[in-house]
Amino acid sequence: MPLEIEINGSATPEARYIANAPSPCRIRQAPAAGPLPVTLTSQPAQPGGGQAVFYSNPAAPSSATLQLTLPADGSWVDFGLGGKWQAPSVDDRDCLLIATGNGDTLTVPLMVRLRKDANTLLPRERDRFLEALAKLNAGGSGRYQDFRDIHVGAANAEEHGGPHFLPWHRTLLLDFERGLQDIDPAVSLHYWRFDQPASSVFQSNFMGATAQVTGDPPSDVAFDSGHPLSGWITDGVPGISRSALFDTQTSPAPGPPGFDLLSEAATLALGDVYTDFAQMEGTPHGAAHVSFVGWISQIPTAAKDPLFFMLHANVDRLWALWQWLKRRTDPNDVNVYQGQNRDGRRLDDSTWPWNGVTTFPRPGFAPGGPLKPSPTTAAPGAVPTIRGVIDYQGNSLAAARIGYGYDAVPFELS
Repeated sequence: MPLEIEINGSATPEARYIANAPSPCRIRQAPAAGPLPVTLTSQPAQPGGGQAVFYSNPAAPSSATLQLTLPADGSWVDFGLGGKWQAPSVDDRDCLLIATGNGDTLTVPLMVRLRKDANTLLPRERDRFLEALAKLNAGGSGRYQDFRDIHVGAANAEEHGGPHFLPWHRTLLLDFERGLQDIDPAVSLHYWRFDQPASSVFQSNFMGATAQVTGDPPSDVAFDSGHPLSGWITDGVPGISRSALFDTQTSPAPGPPGFDLLSEAATLALGDVYTDFAQMEGTPHGAAHVSFVGWISQIPTAAKDPLFFMLHANVDRLWALWQWLKRRTDPNDVNVYQGQNRDGRRLDDSTWPWNGVTTFPRPGFAPGGPLKPSPTTAAPGAVPTIRGVIDYQGNSLAAARIGYGYDAVPFELS
């Protein structure tokens, strides 16, 4: 059967990664004598593999199958393809898109690539993530140093203390994840859910065995022999300085006395409008950081510890879940984002350092360069704005989809 399918605007394998939000796809037949009815379905390529669902258009409900009729002249027919809820991939290409028509079948392997609760990862998912992270660090000579250099004290006003806190960190995580995916496209930036015990995360085979202390000084985390992160170096310094003020094997991060860490439920209950929800920068976000002593507890050094990115992935997940629950996805709605009249905080301001601006009031440096492109979406562009990362799943505007999702955040609003 002479069929052709494009996923995310491309026929190349590099584009065959989807999340929960529907990716734009299209299908056609070679010019033929007449129209061709086809049926689209999906199934795992292996037990436990990913599954996809179909959308006749982005606003339509998903369906397990989709019936299309392909014109005889070879014209393209559009459809949407998203991950089936709670059926993400475990391995690359473990989800199959199947087109059948006139007794023939075309099968396209792809991946439902989501950010997952790190405490639940299978060993091979964990190890792929660690290998990519170690290669990004490259013994202190890799691109990880740029991400560390972005999150320093001199850039504090660009990153914290205002409504821009959440969209700025969303952009940082997106750039970081795309850096990992340049190394291994099957990797996602998984999250540490800090309001629950995460014994698997704080092990010597994952993010490092982390000693419990009552105060300074911290010790370095311990890794198994041969662990990918055992050669970790930032600022020319080997190791990862981190101890915990709690038992990482049995307890969630509590926050220090008088600064309790809010649970997920309490965080989502902060309010129905963005200005209220954004208070989560204090707790649970800040409380999670200062549940430790060591690098991660201080803004100037937090990003030296790779746990920083998993902590912030959970912060972003909470915002994403709040957006879904409250139907807050349209950037033009002041309940979705309300900026301040200051560079980097208005809705249509470009975001430092990706804009390369080094004149006051921006910092006098801009490490890292433009935002990395992705083979799965053009959004939010090389020079992202705050507006460009708010509707990350494209709920209000399909073209705003920036190509990632969470295992615990649906796409469909109905």
